Amino acid sequence: MRKAGRGRRARGERRAAAPSVPEELLWEILVRLPAKDVLRCRAVCRSWCRLATSADFLLAHHRLQPALPLVSFHGELSEASVETFDLRRTPAERRPVLAFNDYSHRKNFTIHASCDGLLLLSLANHRFYICNPATRQCVVLPGLTGATVAALYPLRPSGEYRVLFWKDVNTSTIDAYYVLTVGSSEKPRCIGMPVASESMKAVLRHGIYIANKHLPVMLHGCLHMGPGCILGSAIIVFDPVAESFVRLMPPPTALSRANLHDIDGTLGISSTFDDRSGRVAKLWELQDYEMGIWSLKYQIKLPVQEMTRITDSKYYYVTVVSENGDVLIRCRHPWYLFHCDSKGKLVDKFLWDGVCPNVTGHWFKQSLVRHAFFQMQDGSCVRQPRFFRGL
Repeated sequence: MRKAGRGRRARGERRAAAPSVPEELLWEILVRLPAKDVLRCRAVCRSWCRLATSADFLLAHHRLQPALPLVSFHGELSEASVETFDLRRTPAERRPVLAFNDYSHRKNFTIHASCDGLLLLSLANHRFYICNPATRQCVVLPGLTGATVAALYPLRPSGEYRVLFWKDVNTSTIDAYYVLTVGSSEKPRCIGMPVASESMKAVLRHGIYIANKHLPVMLHGCLHMGPGCILGSAIIVFDPVAESFVRLMPPPTALSRANLHDIDGTLGISSTFDDRSGRVAKLWELQDYEMGIWSLKYQIKLPVQEMTRITDSKYYYVTVVSENGDVLIRCRHPWYLFHCDSKGKLVDKFLWDGVCPNVTGHWFKQSLVRHAFFQMQDGSCVRQPRFFRGL
């Protein structure tokens, strides 16, 4: 018995002591690793685990993670997935985020929002979830049943996460908006339709263009949403503290169906045009926020002729997916995904047999930050949802 006890102590001592790396150097290494590798490194020894679970480390790790475009895949068989595409690498590196091994049209899913490493999604049974794919934590949001989500956003400095939404009431217009606090036992609050001018009500009554099509951007402490097909030329700005809406004008040549971007702390907007030179993607940035002055950052002539030599498809769906002007172009029959850079050069192409790719318009940034709303109050275990079981 003594020998066995000494053996266990010796193994524990070896595990606690190995390996010896200066903490400053270890921090600089671990903070740049993907979340999956950080979780593995926690098992090396107690000192590594202590460093890699501290609150300041987790925040620094999240800040240094790249924001990558999310692409969903729906196969002919019973499988579907959501993955990130790291276009900084050639070929692009794909990382799984969600996976369904029992997918069907009757078991469909929708991604409504992506924020700080959290995904808000709903299943075909109309049940809403907020989850962290990096930690495989998940909680149901029953207050969103029947809702149309506009945005998921953090409220600073409280650290709360809230959902802005409205509900259809079988009428042609929307009467009111609601705010749900994630993790709260209280019912969603009705905030009505708080606007700076009466002209805004005509826009908001038809609903903000939903977040599962165009990702809202949080800048200057406010959410920027749209423009959508109904909003015309308006970018809707929502102040999460005052809980009120104002309007911001986009570039005069931007189309109504456009995507917003966070360009290193500056608001950007992208759209696609057909002109004499062919199909062009443009990316503007807002140089002066107060004056509403925009400048054209990239004008990207898409390599249509080169793509037509690869496929005879006539259907192209274009999405600008980075502040550096990277573009993903999806075509169908067969299902190709083309990647071109800001100069219009075709960088890479991907072909799937019987699998439909879809560029969601969302960006995903991994996070290991802890959130209290994932902790069960009664200490009970939660059955792992099906979108984690496929991973």
